[in-house]
Amino acid sequence: MTINKISVITVCYNAVSGIERTIKSVLNQTYEHLEYIVIDGGSTDGTIEVINRYKDKIAYFISRKR
Repeated sequence: MTINKISVITVCYNAVSGIERTIKSVLNQTYEHLEYIVIDGGSTDGTIEVINRYKDKIAYFISRKR
């Protein structure tokens, strides 16, 4: 039996006003084989701090300036 993994990717930049809501929405999904990836463009507004609060539930996170 093949298990299908679904990858959800959030791309953001200076999104502190909505990133936590987005992360919670993805993490509240019930599909067991969900892989969550967050790619940030080098935010300077607190976005990275919010993302880091959820890093144990995020499969891959990178923040790099464009």
